[in-house]
Amino acid sequence: MIEKPANTTLNELWPQEILDQVLARFPKVLLVDDSPTLADMLALFFKLHGFTSRAAYGGSQALDAFAEEMPDIAFIDISMPGMDGMAVARQVRELRLAPPPVLVALTGWEGEKRENAALAAGFDHFLAKPVIPAKIREFMARLVGASDPE
Repeated sequence: MIEKPANTTLNELWPQEILDQVLARFPKVLLVDDSPTLADMLALFFKLHGFTSRAAYGGSQALDAFAEEMPDIAFIDISMPGMDGMAVARQVRELRLAPPPVLVALTGWEGEKRENAALAAGFDHFLAKPVIPAKIREFMARLVGASDPE
């Protein structure tokens, strides 16, 4: 699940100074995917690094999670049955939350047209699957203006 070279700790893979910056800005993380395995795996990744994280397995559960405890950042799969990620992003933005959570679109479908549609729906960022730990660390470091040496 988490690629870890022998004789290293999780924080050696995510330098403590960068992790501290990311934790300070985004302590609460929501992971939304219709695959419980993926959502739970991503939630565990964040928990192992000290974040408060929660998994939701579809659009309706995601909206419930937003109502119960506002995340600082949410990674939301775009392609889900029922209420898709685009609908979730639009509904979250209609709430006009302050401060607004950062919404990250997750999808296996790359391309400028798809990315533009996600941004128009209310997403702040677009992250293509597969979402592996190294990609998450790099993405989160960029969000706080740090550079991940990996």
